[in-house]
Amino acid sequence: MSYGSSVAPYGHFDEKEGCFVLTSKPPRKWVNLHYNKPGEHEVYAEITNIGDGPIWVRDNEGCKCNLVGYDSKFLYVRDDDSGVAFCPGGEPAPQKVDDVTCRYYPAKMLIQGTCEQLRVSQRVFVPQDETFEAWTVTIENLSRRKRHVSVFAYAMFQLTGNDALGRGVAKDNSSQILPEIGGVLVANRSRSCPTDRYKGYILTLRDFFAATGYRDYFTRSDFGYGTPKLLWGWDCDNRDGFGPDSAGAVQVKLEISAKGIARADFLIGQTASVAEIKAVRKRVTPAYLDRESKKQDAAEAKRAAMFRVETGHPDQDALINWFSKKQMVSYIINKSGFRDNMQNNLGLSMCDYDIVRPNILRALASQYPDGRPPHGFRPLNDLQYSDKPAWILHCVPWVIKETGDFALLDEVVPYFRSDEKGTVWDHILRAMRFLAKDTGANGLCDQHHADWNDGLEPSEKTGARESVMVTQQFCFGLLEVEELARRRGDAAVQQEARALYEEFKRRLNEVAWDGQWYVRTICASGYRLGSDAHKEGKIFMNTQSWAVLSQTAPPERAKSCMEAVDRMIEHECGFRIAAPPYTQFDERVGKFSASRPNVVENGGCYCHAAGFKGVADCMMGRAEAAWRTFRKVAPGSPWNPIAQSQAEPFSFTNCYSIVAGGMYGKSVYPWRTGTCSWMVQLLVEWILGARRHYDGLLIDPCLTKEIPRAKVTRTFRGTRYEIEIDNTAGRCVGAREITVDGKRLEGNIIAPAGKKVSKVRVMI
Repeated sequence: MSYGSSVAPYGHFDEKEGCFVLTSKPPRKWVNLHYNKPGEHEVYAEITNIGDGPIWVRDNEGCKCNLVGYDSKFLYVRDDDSGVAFCPGGEPAPQKVDDVTCRYYPAKMLIQGTCEQLRVSQRVFVPQDETFEAWTVTIENLSRRKRHVSVFAYAMFQLTGNDALGRGVAKDNSSQILPEIGGVLVANRSRSCPTDRYKGYILTLRDFFAATGYRDYFTRSDFGYGTPKLLWGWDCDNRDGFGPDSAGAVQVKLEISAKGIARADFLIGQTASVAEIKAVRKRVTPAYLDRESKKQDAAEAKRAAMFRVETGHPDQDALINWFSKKQMVSYIINKSGFRDNMQNNLGLSMCDYDIVRPNILRALASQYPDGRPPHGFRPLNDLQYSDKPAWILHCVPWVIKETGDFALLDEVVPYFRSDEKGTVWDHILRAMRFLAKDTGANGLCDQHHADWNDGLEPSEKTGARESVMVTQQFCFGLLEVEELARRRGDAAVQQEARALYEEFKRRLNEVAWDGQWYVRTICASGYRLGSDAHKEGKIFMNTQSWAVLSQTAPPERAKSCMEAVDRMIEHECGFRIAAPPYTQFDERVGKFSASRPNVVENGGCYCHAAGFKGVADCMMGRAEAAWRTFRKVAPGSPWNPIAQSQAEPFSFTNCYSIVAGGMYGKSVYPWRTGTCSWMVQLLVEWILGARRHYDGLLIDPCLTKEIPRAKVTRTFRGTRYEIEIDNTAGRCVGAREITVDGKRLEGNIIAPAGKKVSKVRVMI
């Protein structure tokens, strides 16, 4: 079946440029984001099609500084001869701007517009080794007369955030106009600031004219950014500011010859001192910014080349080929959770192991000697969410399958708040043994505060609970430990893991089966979340998916529970975590039941969980269901088009609302979701079937009849595999014949051969 593109009314992917070109106003502001290298001071910066978006910086200990908030950074250009002022993206200033385009690249953003015969281009990016966002503004004079132009760069600083223990930072801000740095310094003097870096600046590299230091000086009395004073000829007045709305507006004046081009560069960054800013301004030049922008282009292009797909659906292909890698890198910087990082490593290891390896070691260093990791480690969140140890058992083996890096297991990593140290293998074993003992009355894993589903956080009256999902995850991990132990020659651990697996599998099938599907949670009172006995919350998707993933469900039960998902969980907008949604708060369920019905976890279509389900579909040979899962989660679904979902075409989103009326189908939280890693694995490794294995690249497609031919290019352990898949016979599942460089392959695992490129032909 072929569908038209619901993206086309708004723009298109440019394959040659590797970007998305926005050519008309989107249904809401569409967000791109940028970051530097993960490390000591990580920058996370969002930028929309009109130029605004938050910026924050996190240090290695987890102290986070919210540098700039939402809806409070903008660029304005004013023709000083006519007095006409505008924004290159067409908003927030009301002046009409022609030929507005916005190019979303993995490495940068380019906003362009024309007004008063001035063609303005604003490039926004974050250099790899800096703690600032850089704006390069290029103005082309299309007229045959000299022009006098003012450029205003504005940002209101928050300088709030948290310390390494997650405690909030209060605001006590003031601003200084400093002509020697070409801009404004805003500092937070609150005693709650954990470091000396709760200071921000906005500056220009040259042609500084003036600045101002408070929002109220810049705007009129309505405080609106659509009608700042500069629209009436106001110039920055060099006034310092004090108070919660301390800001920086920097004005540059340019003289542009007929048909000439002028340039202004601005930086918005974090600092500890004026001396540091002066050093930055001395070192950073326009040429330096151009070099750094190309450096970021090259880094993103290198990641993008690691895997590419061709399914005949160009919008979704471009999302995977160009933007999925960026989304996974950004998630490492955006998220502080142990689970978030370990899950994300699964997909990110397919394109950037240089980031993944140290990230795994850093996460494991937050694990306690008893085997329990915290909920979050940057900053620390020590609440006990029971799924954390299970992700160690999942992540490390699968990363080794991808990379072949068995040496990772011998790396020595300290335990948290302890003098003890242990190898990564020891960390795995302690996680396994912790879960084996941390059980409740029915012998299933204790749910504690919550598990993968944060929404199951309890009230003070909830009582003890056991998590069926975590027990299934534990069983998945036990199979991984068993296999890894076998390959290490550790027979004792191999036998231990197998014995635990058989025992927990038995317990699951004895106490968690509800007749047609598996329940979600068992409370000490006997109440069972996800039981057909209830009117609301009858079925939860995750325990059906993980019953298959963990191979704990006998075949007839696996078939029954996945058919129940088809019947009760699947929706035209995606896949719900639970159905029907809760309409009343229930102490036994916890926070989940207090959420608005049909939004996010409580009956909304939650995309991350659909990733688990899609892989389970492939494990059962359900090719059509797996493809439908991918298509419904990816933006631009034929059942939930962009005009309705409003989703960015270049980012996986967290969830889709199914509240009737104006919220129906709406996407929520682009970029900041673990969905991307699972969708990458689902499409590349399970649907197209180019899957990691200890012995090499396993070829095992599960491809819909809708796609008669497909391609996947995958760089795996140094070899670029160019794989063509023939599904014209419509068999859809498995590889009937595989040739590698013209030679027929026995079996379906391509062993590493040290070649640079191998051509693979797969007949399904």
